[in-house]
Amino acid sequence: MSNFYVWSEFGEILDIALHLQNEGHNVVFDIADKAYSKIGEGMIKKCDGHEDYLGQGYTFVYDGCTKGKLQDWLRSKGEVVFGGSEAGDKLENDRQIGQDLFKKAGFPQPFSKNFKKIEEAQAFVAANKSKQYILKQNGNAPKSINYMGKRDKSEDMIHHLDDLKKKWNEAEWGEVDFDMMEVVHGCEVAGSALFNGKDWMRNKDGKIVGWLNYEEKKSDNEGLGMTCGEAGTTFVGVTEDNELFKKIVLSPVIAKYLKKIDFRGVFDVNGCLQDDGTYTAFEATCRFGVPSSDYEFIEGMKSNAGKVIAAVAKGEEMAVEIHEGIGMVVVMFGKPFTIEGKLEPENTSIGEKLWVMDDPVKNEHIHLYNFKKEEDGDYNVATDSGYLLTVTAKGGSVDMVREKCHKILESMQMADAKWRTDIGARVEKEVDKMV
Repeated sequence: MSNFYVWSEFGEILDIALHLQNEGHNVVFDIADKAYSKIGEGMIKKCDGHEDYLGQGYTFVYDGCTKGKLQDWLRSKGEVVFGGSEAGDKLENDRQIGQDLFKKAGFPQPFSKNFKKIEEAQAFVAANKSKQYILKQNGNAPKSINYMGKRDKSEDMIHHLDDLKKKWNEAEWGEVDFDMMEVVHGCEVAGSALFNGKDWMRNKDGKIVGWLNYEEKKSDNEGLGMTCGEAGTTFVGVTEDNELFKKIVLSPVIAKYLKKIDFRGVFDVNGCLQDDGTYTAFEATCRFGVPSSDYEFIEGMKSNAGKVIAAVAKGEEMAVEIHEGIGMVVVMFGKPFTIEGKLEPENTSIGEKLWVMDDPVKNEHIHLYNFKKEEDGDYNVATDSGYLLTVTAKGGSVDMVREKCHKILESMQMADAKWRTDIGARVEKEVDKMV
């Protein structure tokens, strides 16, 4: 048994904390944003701050990309830390740093530029109408403002920027900060793997292991609706023998950079595979993915997750065994998802009961995000966020895995709950060929 202090800004890795606890480890869970502090109540020991756990043999686990400086300080004091570094935070938060790294790694990168004034972005688009652009938020701005231009002369992007001028909330989101990138057409796909500060983690045969993942970022079927971060993802567990995984993640330039910044966690590169086989990298993720972690560290991980996390944090080698095949995570959401703003309680799912036959905390296929356990044993929604839970499954084909996820979701009942029913459909043929 090991000791884990798990820090989460909004409670988003409750599932990781619960899984470590189910493995028999001693876990304390710290949620920074007090608006989300009820998440996990009745399920796991809560705490407020890391100070009481210094020098006590704990592995410190962090999500998000805001605590890198603290993580570096903890390591300097001899503590064992999983989850990134200050330089890793900058790599994710400043997209232009990421673009520079990708260029050095040999990726053919499209035009990309950061803007701090909406008017300057409008003027740029108006002067370069021959290209289509995608807007990507930075900092605390909600992902719902992200937009990919579709009109040939960029009229829709100019209109989107005009609308953004009216609704940018500096009090909540901070000063204007977003990137504009030239649109690249093809199949969006990411690759992720574990890095221990020195090298990638490998299996018993000495091969680097990781995942290809195909996200669905729109709230509704067929890629319609609002951009919501992620509504579900299809996975393929692979080794370095997979050429696409190798192309996306395993550049020696990237490994050298991660070693230089002493990165210890899960590292992800998201981008686009074009028809001619060219891969363009969009962004790096230097933290637990949400909801990718439900699959990568639980459903799709054969090894003990606590031992893997501790080994990565300590900079140690360990044979990491994963499910080499197809898997999936599907998000269940309720009111007011995908709206990002404060509403009256009656317009949210707060307090609603999850009707489920088995204890969801003990079920490896169900991952609670926004629940607390009442004294009577009921699981009720903890906050006014509509991001409720996810389910995961693995199997021999995309259709098989999707059907497994749907059966799990349909076994639960909850007012106003919904989910996408087409996760993996856009890549089904390509993914099924890999296994």
